[in-house]
Order: sequence, then C-alpha cells, then structure tokens
Amino acid sequence: MKRSNNTVAGAMLLAVSLIACATDGGDDMAEQDETADEMDETGHEMDEMGDEAVSESASALAGSTVYTPFTGTSTTGSAATYGWKGFNTTYPATSEDFRGYALPLTVECSSSKSTRSHLDVTAGCLTAVPVGSYSRGKITSTSDGAFRVVALPFTGAETKPLKWTDVHNQFRFYYTGTSGPGVDPGFKAFVRYRSENDLYVASWRVDGVVQIKKKQGGTYTTLAQATKSKPSTGAWHTLRFDAIGTHLDLYLDGAKVLSATDSTFSWGTAGIRTDAMTGAYLDEWTVK
Repeated sequence: MKRSNNTVAGAMLLAVSLIACATDGGDDMAEQDETADEMDETGHEMDEMGDEAVSESASALAGSTVYTPFTGTSTTGSAATYGWKGFNTTYPATSEDFRGYALPLTVECSSSKSTRSHLDVTAGCLTAVPVGSYSRGKITSTSDGAFRVVALPFTGAETKPLKWTDVHNQFRFYYTGTSGPGVDPGFKAFVRYRSENDLYVASWRVDGVVQIKKKQGGTYTTLAQATKSKPSTGAWHTLRFDAIGTHLDLYLDGAKVLSATDSTFSWGTAGIRTDAMTGAYLDEWTVK
C-alpha cells in the first residue's frame, strides 16, 4: 500500500520537529551543566575565602596574646642617653634598689600590672621587704615556677615606653635553694626585649650552665654556652648582660664569662627572669 504525498510530508515535518526539540533540550541541559559548574566554582572560591578569613582571624588572635610593652611609636636610643625612669617621674633614676618604698610593699604583680609606671611584672609578683637593716625585692613565682619583670623607660614627654639600643642590664640576687617547678632553674637577664617571643636572654643556671640565647618568633637559638661554677646559695651574686652594637656579653660576679655576636635585634627593653626561685631576693637592678 502506497502512502500519499501528504502523509509523507507530515511525517517529515514531525521528524524535523522532534529533532529540533531534542537539540533545544540538549542545549538547555548543557547550559544547566555550565551553571552548575559555575556554582561549584563559586562555592569553592567562597570556601577558600572562608578558609583564608578563618586563618587570618586565628593568626590575629594568636598574635594578640603575645605580650609586648611596645604598642606604639616612641624614641629609640641607648640607656646611657635615656636613663631608666617611669612616666612623669624620675624614679628609679637608672637603679631599682627597693629603698624608696614603705616596707613591706607590693611593688607589682602580674595580676595588678599598672601599679608602677617604670616596670611591668608579667609573671609572678615582686615585693619590697626588709632584710635586716636593708630593703630588698622578694620574688614570688607563678604556679609553673616562672617570674618575669621588664623595665619600662620613658623620655618624660612620650606616653609610650622608649626603645633602648645599647644597654647594660645588671642585678644582684640571693637564694637559699630552688623552690617549686621551673624550666632550667636559675637567674636570667633580658636585653633588647621586644616581646615575649623576640629577645636576647642570658642565663646563670643552678647547674652551672651559662648561656646566651636569642628567641625569635618564639623559637630559641643558643648563641653561646659554657659550664662555670654554680651560683652558691646563701650569698649575693651579680649578673650583668650587655648589648653594645652587635656584641652580647655576660658577666658573673664582675667577670666576663661568655660573649656572642648577633644583629637580629637592635632595640628593645631590659628585664629579669627566674625559674623555680620563689623566695629569692633581688637588689640593685641597674639599667644604664
């Protein structure tokens, strides 16, 4: 049976229509796939941006917990040029000898950090007490055995601590033995202390080890080390740590025992640290 021409033509038109519909549907699906891909890419970009934001926030938070006495611009110069004194005061006139206090008196504790303008106790407590006919500074450590104090020097006109370059940091100490926990028990001095993560520190440990270290970004590097006599108990000793240019020198009881050279830090402040030394005494802390 033969089909009529009209029937054939109709069939041809139907086939063309179906092909066109199939083609249009394929284009729509392709466009949908492209849109989905774009949404995926956008989602990935947003995820990456979110990760970066979280990372930056975490870094900012971590950075905000690092102690530093330098929170703004201020004068930079040697301790010989800019003597140690508090804000709008002349005390301590280069030397904290604990004789200007009504005894006994809390000089400052880490729980009351704004008591004195010329120093900042960042761990533990420092008290002026009578010892015989003299006044001394007495150390109380934290529960983990640490005591830290830094000098806050001012020019007199600025509200921010100045930044010492060349400096001699010296103090006397007396102890009868270690007390409580502590990392490498002993007596230590800071120079060019910028923050708790960036500084130079010299140590005279109770095991006789003497060291000069750099702490940069929270990581310690030993610049020089030796073993000397242990600091004897029941006697006064003097520890002095100098930073002059790139030279770092450690003196114990008046004798130079260790030297190092480093150019990482050119300014900062001075300070004292002890470990496992609750009950020990300090005297004549001089920065010049």
